[in-house]
Amino acid sequence: MNGMKWWGCILTIGCAAQTNPDPAGPEDDLDISYEWSVDENGACPDSWLLTYSFTGLIEITDTPFGMGDTSAVVGGNDLDEIVIRVADNNGSPAGGQVLMTSFGLLQDFGVTVDILGDFTVITDLESTAYDECGLASGYLDGTELIWDDCGFGAEHGSPSWTPDEGAYGAGCVGDYRVEGIVECIDESLVASCEDAWFNEGINEMDYTYNQPLLDFEFDSPALERFTMQGSDLGAEMPTFTNNRTWLSLEGHLISQELTTTPDCLCGE
Repeated sequence: MNGMKWWGCILTIGCAAQTNPDPAGPEDDLDISYEWSVDENGACPDSWLLTYSFTGLIEITDTPFGMGDTSAVVGGNDLDEIVIRVADNNGSPAGGQVLMTSFGLLQDFGVTVDILGDFTVITDLESTAYDECGLASGYLDGTELIWDDCGFGAEHGSPSWTPDEGAYGAGCVGDYRVEGIVECIDESLVASCEDAWFNEGINEMDYTYNQPLLDFEFDSPALERFTMQGSDLGAEMPTFTNNRTWLSLEGHLISQELTTTPDCLCGE
């Protein structure tokens, strides 16, 4: 897989965590320990589902000679939502354990680089994950949502870190699926779609991995807006290509609902 493969970075959206620098393995995969308890009647207490719409920016760095370094705006569409479940305290969202139950992101943009002629990659991908029992686990302390540990594959921190290695731990978004197409258009005298690890024309994509997160910092105890914290560039994402790729997010609350807590979240 030689050549300028950095274009594949556009394929992989997600957020790489800062919590555990040690390599991890499948044995650590999404082992969430639930802290929710049944009430005096032996039932799960009600809890809050908070839904956030978000916008973001992808930053692509460390491409060969910097020729592919670029950025692209994402988010703001119907699919671009994060849902978290938090405890209830007398009719208001409370601190304590937080469980992400849904994550969706539409990647719909194109990037063109002039490398002795235009080299263009057009991306149309949906990234989704859902589990009412929790995709990822964290802890809300005041206005800070700190995700649980999420370790990386051995190549993390280099362009060789891929979704095949991914990340493992309760603080990762589990079973994060990427589906859609990427179109490669080669009008360059130097680069080629084959160098970029694509066929010229339409490339179909469908793969699943565990997506790390960065901590969320909310603007107030009302939890109305958040930003991902922990890196100047945003959260690092694994790619199949010779680059490093990052995602920053800003979310705002669009709905909150006090709902019945699934039995799978409650223990004795």
